Amino acid sequence: MRVLLDTHCLIWLAEGAPLETKALLEIAKAQSNRELFVSPIAAWEAGLAALKQPPSKRPNLLGLSPDLWWRQTVRNLRARSLPISHAIASEAAIVPSIYGYGDPGDCFLIATARVHDLTLITRDGPISDLSKRLHKYLRTLPC
Repeated sequence: MRVLLDTHCLIWLAEGAPLETKALLEIAKAQSNRELFVSPIAAWEAGLAALKQPPSKRPNLLGLSPDLWWRQTVRNLRARSLPISHAIASEAAIVPSIYGYGDPGDCFLIATARVHDLTLITRDGPISDLSKRLHKYLRTLPC
């Protein structure tokens, strides 16, 4: 299975937080097959989250700057970062009309999964609901 990690899944995986066994198995398979992908949108979301107030709402970026955390995490996970292409940007623009929600990060992650035919590993309720409602539109796996 070719997989894309949602931002929260990437953060939890990097910090060693518990994830669903099936997700961990698919991530391990994807790593060994060089089919584990991340989006630069996750770097943007992590960077924004690192600024949240109060600090207790910030993600655990292991004491690193968001940029250094991103580079080290992608390297350590042996993930491949997919650039935001014209096709992804165009797809992200129509996602809100299908998804019913316009969170930019979610729209770009959904678009990336669609354009590259990837399964999105996520725990995001609205994204999972979209996948259940329109399973041919988006495949997800809970983390």
